[in-house]
Amino acid sequence: MASSRSRGPRPRKSLGQHFLRDSGILADIAAAVRVPEGGVVLEIGAGTGQLTEALLDAGMDVVALEVEDRLIPHLRKRFRGRDRLRIVQGDAREVDIAKLLPENPPFAVVGNLPYFAANPIIRHFLEGTPKPTEMVVMVQREVARELAAKPGQASLLAISVQVYAEGELLFDVPPEAFDPPPNVWSSVVRLTLRPQPLVPPERLEAFFELVSKTFRNPRKQIHNALGRGVWLPPDGAGEALAEAEIDPMRRPETLSVADWLRLLDACEAVCARA
Repeated sequence: MASSRSRGPRPRKSLGQHFLRDSGILADIAAAVRVPEGGVVLEIGAGTGQLTEALLDAGMDVVALEVEDRLIPHLRKRFRGRDRLRIVQGDAREVDIAKLLPENPPFAVVGNLPYFAANPIIRHFLEGTPKPTEMVVMVQREVARELAAKPGQASLLAISVQVYAEGELLFDVPPEAFDPPPNVWSSVVRLTLRPQPLVPPERLEAFFELVSKTFRNPRKQIHNALGRGVWLPPDGAGEALAEAEIDPMRRPETLSVADWLRLLDACEAVCARA
């Protein structure tokens, strides 16, 4: 395995840190990033700067976001004089994206996301403003397969992503590519943002409330999951499913975003008539 190692702070087990060291995989990640014309790359979790260097070597303008204060001096020292890089300390789960990119350039996101924070980070950038053109992120392999799931294999996470983006699994990464090696495999996935979300903004809250409550019973048939998860009048679940033209024997995981939207309209219509 080709490796890229430089002196710098060691990973902290207490924070679940695993620094990617494989130079071939670092280059593959950098090559996967499609920088929008005239835009920049926002790197989440710069760590000791391994991926940062690969992005800069590929000729990209980079804004490197790092939450841990002990790593900031190392990054500033390592990349002193690299004028295509800006280093910012902040938490990607809650950073103000507009302030992070004050000139509002088009941007792509890339990063080796910490396993415990991957979902909130991804949702923050999918739902925030401004939005990236795409996200190329490394996450735990099982999570990556959810992010890239196709309709018919959907989880609540998959539906949450499909509203905003199309997922594509790029490649897997073995534990030995990291220092220290994690106990699981990782995968790199690309999320390409849609020009507009599939759910209108004014419907998002009601949409996700319906989906999340119904997914509490994902293995049950949709008529049972709907009846147990959402308040409807007696026999309302069957009535709503018929109105939405959804087979009551299907399971929640088989429904597409369009199916859920029709079901939301039908449930609201049934409640309004009750």
